[in-house]
Amino acid sequence: MALITGGRRGIGRAIMSRLATHGAAVVFTCVDTSEDFVSETLEILKQAGTAHGLIEADLADGTSRSDLVDRASSLFGPPDILVNNAALGDVYQAPPSSVTLDQRRTMFEVNLHAPVDLIQQALPTMKDKGWGRILNLLSDSIHQQPVPYLAPAGTVHGLTAYGASKAALERFTLGLAAELHGTGVHINGLYPHKVAVTESQSTRALAGLRAQPQAAESLETMAEAAYQLIAGSFTGLSTSSRALLHSLQQPVRGLTEEQ
Repeated sequence: MALITGGRRGIGRAIMSRLATHGAAVVFTCVDTSEDFVSETLEILKQAGTAHGLIEADLADGTSRSDLVDRASSLFGPPDILVNNAALGDVYQAPPSSVTLDQRRTMFEVNLHAPVDLIQQALPTMKDKGWGRILNLLSDSIHQQPVPYLAPAGTVHGLTAYGASKAALERFTLGLAAELHGTGVHINGLYPHKVAVTESQSTRALAGLRAQPQAAESLETMAEAAYQLIAGSFTGLSTSSRALLHSLQQPVRGLTEEQ
């Protein structure tokens, strides 16, 4: 079974759909199960014909996520695959000099502490079985853009707290990979350059993408790269989707066919 956090749309949905087409039972989480995105995702999974489930959970709340893996396990058994996709992204577009303590705490709660909690919940069973795959979704914002900025400076500054939280997750990913060496449980980090998953995000990204058209990539690119990491024997990687697929000489496929 594959457990994907934040799978109702965008990258999470694309990765989940790819796993479903390969026969995996999938369970995804979201904060509000009444959203239109959720019903759309459930219909996609229904069409794929795979076993699927949905869990409502607020990952910013330690109590809400404290038994999340147990809840998922009650549906289709313990997860063999954990994809930590959910993140609090561009909500706080404040420069680093003014982002508040409460904002920083919430950002790190969702982007670092929640993935770590879920990993620790899932690990015992994975280690007992001698097989498991953990994928943490990172961000290119862990790398600070050089001056002068090609993207609007406000956007670059506003991503500092987000990038810091993802950098912390990257460091945890690499350290855990070293600890788990030889156990059969593999963990990797993957990030896109730029993927717009909503119309509003597409609008905001236009200025930056005009300056850097090579920064945009399709959801299928992330889904393909994620699948290669999960299906393969890689561990201890922190890589962009493009770099991974280029090194593997792997074509990007749609959810059901090559493109």
